[in-house]
Amino acid sequence: MITRIFYLPTILLLLLLCSCEFSVSNGNKTADNLITVSESKNPIRNSVEFEEFGGLKVESAFLMKDDGELITDENTVNAGERFKLILKLSGWKAIDGKVQIGAGERLTNSNKVVMLQEDDMFANADAISEEDAQVITLIMEVLKTETIYDFYKTEFKVWNKNAEQLVRGSYQFKLKK
Repeated sequence: MITRIFYLPTILLLLLLCSCEFSVSNGNKTADNLITVSESKNPIRNSVEFEEFGGLKVESAFLMKDDGELITDENTVNAGERFKLILKLSGWKAIDGKVQIGAGERLTNSNKVVMLQEDDMFANADAISEEDAQVITLIMEVLKTETIYDFYKTEFKVWNKNAEQLVRGSYQFKLKK
């Protein structure tokens, strides 16, 4: 009788554990998504295309809404909705553990009209640690507009100002009509 009582709770506990999904979150949506995407079969998402130079390597690239939700591979967002390109990079050539980063973006519509151009968003920024340079976030937003184009293309460039290293690339997205 004692043996049956011991086995029943053990079996119930095992069944309960098998039906639960364990999830670890640190509360930072970017970090959580970075881990999820980096460890997936497809760490490059949202049709982000890029070229790498000087030993700088893209480990992961994906689009994420401001609220932390991953953007589907359809790359469709609402007008006025901020979203981010998250780049996980490795291979920085640091000086005294610091990297002087430059980053630029150019947004064009399907008619090839330039809607936004930022040549160096970090023009006045100090050097950052090599560890902090591993994750670069570039924010994009198309304000509410009278005309919604077939698609928008964002070209980006991230570089090391103290070494001949850069990643340049692009992705396209659409606005919901």
